[in-house]
Amino acid sequence: MKILRSSIWRAHLPVHRLGRKLKPESDEGTALVELAISLPILLTLLTGAASFALAFYSLQQLSNATTTGVQIVAANQGLVSDPCEAAASAVEGALPNWTTTKLTFTMTWTDSGGSSHTSGPTAEASSTSFSCATAGDGSTDTATAMGPSTPVVLTVSYDYPWLPILKFTPSSALTSTEAALAY
Repeated sequence: MKILRSSIWRAHLPVHRLGRKLKPESDEGTALVELAISLPILLTLLTGAASFALAFYSLQQLSNATTTGVQIVAANQGLVSDPCEAAASAVEGALPNWTTTKLTFTMTWTDSGGSSHTSGPTAEASSTSFSCATAGDGSTDTATAMGPSTPVVLTVSYDYPWLPILKFTPSSALTSTEAALAY
């Protein structure tokens, strides 16, 4: 208390106030500079996290659709003439808002003799369709028809754009492989 009332302090007070006004470092613009530096970094992290979450969700949808497709083929072994087309239709039906021309199908099955057969990879486009009539009910080729109690493996790939809101975006394939036992 004695220092504040002393004559030295009173003499120093105007000099102290003047020094505060003439101080070369000012804190007025630092918040704006910090925001300008950190905002692009935060937006990049937020966009990356959202893009990864959407890709993971899309992969789960693709896996569920692939499971549906392979289960329909396995359950209807010997009853459908083209199991690959049945699987592709089931997958496309389970993914109603997806671009079907970005889907690629591969199916592997085992005949009753124990030989493995593969159809695909076939991109699903308007001019081509995923077909393997030889794996069907045996009406076209009994040697390669899908055998009972044999494995059926369906692989579906989708060309996924990582940042769908941008016009030019990198893309990569989301792939799901599911297997079932034909019965």
